[in-house]
Amino acid sequence: MICRYFKVAHRDMVYLKFILEAYEGMNVMSTVDNKAGIIRIAIMAGFEADMDALLADLGKRVVMEAVEWDDEPGCF
Repeated sequence: MICRYFKVAHRDMVYLKFILEAYEGMNVMSTVDNKAGIIRIAIMAGFEADMDALLADLGKRVVMEAVEWDDEPGCF
């Protein structure tokens, strides 16, 4: 899986979680630093292009700043 990290406003975390959960099997969103508002989106193999399109569209509605984070085991 590929992991991407974003800084988002706390008020947007729940919105993103609900939207991303609708794409079950394509990704898993989790919070890695609640205080800083950092989330991880783990994208399953084969869904990278679909998730790139979805994240680009979500980026029009929610401010999602891509950030660097030390990858955890299993993330590329």
